[in-house]
Amino acid sequence: MASGVAVKPECQQTFQKMAEGKKEFRYIIFKIQDKEITVEKAVTNEHLATAGADDYADNSKTAYEEFVKDLKDTTNDLKECRYAVFDFKFTGSREGAGASKMDKIVFLQVCPDGASVKQKMVYASSAQAIKQALNQGKFVALQISDESEMSHREIFNKLSDKYSDKRA
Repeated sequence: MASGVAVKPECQQTFQKMAEGKKEFRYIIFKIQDKEITVEKAVTNEHLATAGADDYADNSKTAYEEFVKDLKDTTNDLKECRYAVFDFKFTGSREGAGASKMDKIVFLQVCPDGASVKQKMVYASSAQAIKQALNQGKFVALQISDESEMSHREIFNKLSDKYSDKRA
C-alpha cells in the first residue's frame, strides 16, 4: 500500500474463484476508485460467445478478443489505466510431451500512453499491492502501454517463449 491505495477483499475473493478449483471466471477487470482497488467487472465462461466451444486455441482467441473489447470499453478506448487478469488457454510444445494444452493466468497492468500522468503514477505505485493480494505466484505479470502490446499474438508469443520447449 505504498501509494495509499488499499486492495478491497473482494478482489482477492473474486480472483480465488478464478484461479482455484473450477475456475468460475474467465477474466476480471480491476480499477482504482476512492483510494481502493475494486472489481470493476468479472466475466464467467458462460457469458462469453465461446461458451461450449471445443477448440482450445480458437476458444481462447475469441474469449481474449471479447476481453480486449471490454477492456477498451472500460478504459474509454485505452485512455485510462486498469489492472486485469485473464485465463489464457494455448497449446505449447514440451519436451517428452509434444503438444500440450496449457492455461496460464495473465495479469495485465494496463497503463496506456493516453492516460494522464497522475493516473499512470497511481496505478504504477499500487501495482505491487494488488499483485501481492492476488498471490503473484499464480500468474504471469505483463505491463501494457499500447494496444499492440496486448494483441492475442503478442501474449501468446510471450507465454509460448516462457512455457514451451525452445527446441520443439
